[in-house]
Amino acid sequence: MKDAIKNNDAKTIYKYFGIDAKEDKDGYLTISEYNQPSCDYTFKDLGINENKLFEKVKQIKGYANFYNSQITNLGNLEYIGGDADFCGSKITNLNKIETIDGNAWLCFSNITSLGKLKSIGGTADFEHSKVRNLGNLQSIGRDALFRNSQMTSLDNLKYIGGYANFCFSNITSLGKLKSIGGNAGFVRSEVRDLGNLKSIGGTADFEHSKVRNLGNLQSIGRNADFSHSEITSLEKLESIGGNADFENSQIINLGNLKSIGRNADFSHSEITSLEKLESIGGNADFENSQIINLGNLKSIGKDANFYRSKITDLGKLKSIGRDVKFTWSKVTDLGNLVYIGGEADIRYSKLKDKDFAHIRVGEGILE
Repeated sequence: MKDAIKNNDAKTIYKYFGIDAKEDKDGYLTISEYNQPSCDYTFKDLGINENKLFEKVKQIKGYANFYNSQITNLGNLEYIGGDADFCGSKITNLNKIETIDGNAWLCFSNITSLGKLKSIGGTADFEHSKVRNLGNLQSIGRDALFRNSQMTSLDNLKYIGGYANFCFSNITSLGKLKSIGGNAGFVRSEVRDLGNLKSIGGTADFEHSKVRNLGNLQSIGRNADFSHSEITSLEKLESIGGNADFENSQIINLGNLKSIGRNADFSHSEITSLEKLESIGGNADFENSQIINLGNLKSIGKDANFYRSKITDLGKLKSIGRDVKFTWSKVTDLGNLVYIGGEADIRYSKLKDKDFAHIRVGEGILE
């Protein structure tokens, strides 16, 4: 290898260490991966100048590992097909790289600029990184981790395919972000504005967050926790696929919300009306709530608890899938209710057996 090292014959050096290298007509290289030659010694230990070795590399098809590397400049590199690990490297700028198809590990790295980077196919880990802004980055295919990062804005980012963790980050606005495919964690974050965000595919946790309104958000795929948050209105939100926790929240208006897929907890909330809400797929807890009107609610999939609630009329509600508790409630009018799948507990309520004459009750009425 002496002559190859002396003449910086990169193609020969790569092949010697089991890295496939193909040269195009312009003399640029596409290599199969990038690693140090061994866990016991580095390119530097062999007297190889890594910056010179790397200067003609245009593409890396697989894994790119820059840990313990002496490279300070990525030169002409435009594409990484696998994971890219920059942790503990001396690289400060991603320069011409436009695409990383795998995960990008930027945690504890010296990178301050993402250069021309537009997409990361896997997870993007910015925790404890020095990256100040996302620049041209538009999409992250999987998780995005911003804990203890230095950036305050997501700039041009439009899509996160997996989990987005904003907890303990400095980000205040989601800017142009339109979609988060997985869970979104806003607990103890500085995020105040959801910007153009329209959908969260997983759970949205706003507990103890500084988010004040949901802006353009239209759907939450799984659970939504609004307890101890500063949110007062659901704005344009139309659906929550999982549980909705409004207990000890400041929300007073459900806005355009039409469906809750699982349980809805309204106990000790400030909500007075369900507005356009039509269905609750799981349990509905109205105990000690301020709700006086069920609005357009037509179905509750499982148990309904009206214990010590202020509701007097069930309005358009047609069915309750399992048990219903009217104990110490103020309900006097069952409205359009025609079906109760389980038991109806009317002890200490104003309801009588005769009120259920037109209702099909699955397991009877408790006296």
